[in-house]
Amino acid sequence: MPDHKRSPWRAMVLVSIISSYIVGGVIGGVFLGIWLDSKFSTQPLFLISFLLLGLATGLYGTYRTIQPFLGDDAKK
Repeated sequence: MPDHKRSPWRAMVLVSIISSYIVGGVIGGVFLGIWLDSKFSTQPLFLISFLLLGLATGLYGTYRTIQPFLGDDAKK
């Protein structure tokens, strides 16, 4: 593999993207769930639902981000 593909900057950017997907999805789901719970007076229902939905969205985004990197070592 060429040296420019093993750059530490590239690895740091990838870790930043992955963490922002997961953290952003969870935080967005929590805030949206709390807001909807306060609107409809259904205390933990929307919070739990959107927390899980945000986590699933973050994990899906992470999978889509790392998908091009899967199998890089097999191509040597």
